[in-house]
Amino acid sequence: MRDTTFHPEQYLGIPPGYYDQVFRRGRGIQWFWHRHRFRQVESHLPADCRRLLDLGCGPGTFLGNLERPVERALGVDLAEPQIDYARRHYSRPGLEFRVADLRVAEIEGPFDAAVSIEVIEHLPPEEVAPFLRAVHGLLRPGGTLILSTPNVRSLWPLLEWTVSRIGPVDYSAQHLDLFDRRRLAATAREAGFEPLATKTFFVLAPFLALLSTRLAEGLLAAEARLLPALGAELLLVARRPA
Repeated sequence: MRDTTFHPEQYLGIPPGYYDQVFRRGRGIQWFWHRHRFRQVESHLPADCRRLLDLGCGPGTFLGNLERPVERALGVDLAEPQIDYARRHYSRPGLEFRVADLRVAEIEGPFDAAVSIEVIEHLPPEEVAPFLRAVHGLLRPGGTLILSTPNVRSLWPLLEWTVSRIGPVDYSAQHLDLFDRRRLAATAREAGFEPLATKTFFVLAPFLALLSTRLAEGLLAAEARLLPALGAELLLVARRPA
């Protein structure tokens, strides 16, 4: 039976900047995975987004590498070492990083959009809905939520098992709740959001990046056309009703 108890020491034990250093590497499977996950999330930001919130920002990589400008961006995370890293490497006017637990912290809003990249799977099942309701309260009416999480109806469980045994992070211990498209949309709806779209990406393309980035990107495009529901990553775009 899967342990659904939150163990903060497992997350806090990830070396500061680990995922940012993967991103900065500029090659390989993990780099490809992070780069294209970020690009998928960013591509769904509303055109009029001026105030952006990143929940579970880690070392600040997503906000620090945005390819489109916003007036104000705030990244929050539980892990103080990750926030220290983000401040050292990415802080600039209009971009702030803060140690905060959304469940108890007061964050001044509203925001035009909020992103939550690979966060809700780390929460015990009973805490997912309260988390999403808290996000709902930080968005302006009509604001957008963009959320990514592993897709349980894919190869992800096998990938998680494999990577947890050969890599430095045990994802099987950290991931407490996995979703499919239907359940994720229903959970967002229960928290007061209007789901606009769900999609998946990444079947085998990231693994081809070990040989060639160009080939991996070609396969990624083909997977989107031919296998639109089988990707290991699940993306939800939802709106707080006006």
